[in-house]
Amino acid sequence: MLIRQQARTIVLFLVVGGTLAACGNSSTTSSTNSACSSIPTVTSHGQGSALGTPDMATVDLGVQTQESTATAALDQNSSNTSGLLKALSANGVSKSDVQTSGLSLHGIYGGPTPTITGYQVTNTVTVQIHNVSSTGTIIDSAAKAAGNSIRINQITFSVKDSSALFDQARAQAVSQAATEANAMAKAAGKHLGALCSLNDSAPSSQPLNTTNYSTAAGVPASVPIQEGSQKVKATVTAVYQLQP
Repeated sequence: MLIRQQARTIVLFLVVGGTLAACGNSSTTSSTNSACSSIPTVTSHGQGSALGTPDMATVDLGVQTQESTATAALDQNSSNTSGLLKALSANGVSKSDVQTSGLSLHGIYGGPTPTITGYQVTNTVTVQIHNVSSTGTIIDSAAKAAGNSIRINQITFSVKDSSALFDQARAQAVSQAATEANAMAKAAGKHLGALCSLNDSAPSSQPLNTTNYSTAAGVPASVPIQEGSQKVKATVTAVYQLQP
């Protein structure tokens, strides 16, 4: 005997870091089903932010040498860079946190008729420092090891795991969007109904403290470093039903 069974399909939409659809189908762009589209809706926006204390510093260090020949410039640069790398290691920086991010050699032109008068070599390394409080000491040691050839290009601070901050920012943004929607509904003489869709834009992170040095001139013997704060932002767009 053939038994026919009626199947019910329950579709659960799970959207990670994207769109939450309370009514209707989920896609890359927000959509609503007939239940949401058959009555008036209100669209609101919300923004949220959260502050965190950076726990990692990223420093771009350069070694720049200039000699009359390319070979001499390379040799001198290699020697100074080796001293810099040893200083980093002596201060507890792991090899996995040091990466060569640039290496260049070019001629220096001068004279009435432009001719090569020397060669310049620049070797740049990017260093990640997980103990932010030691950043000043590490930069100081690097500068002493490389001498006048040191270049401190940029220092940035960040939060290694900012997921908790983004959660706070999103929660604040959603709350603001709900408040805005409720205010608009009341102004229109309506009541706020069910949530039809909720979208968030790509969250952003903004270091509030970035230091930039173009040359070694003026770098003090003991470099004072302040990590400041890191700010993350979230923006959401919500669509609600309007009820009489």
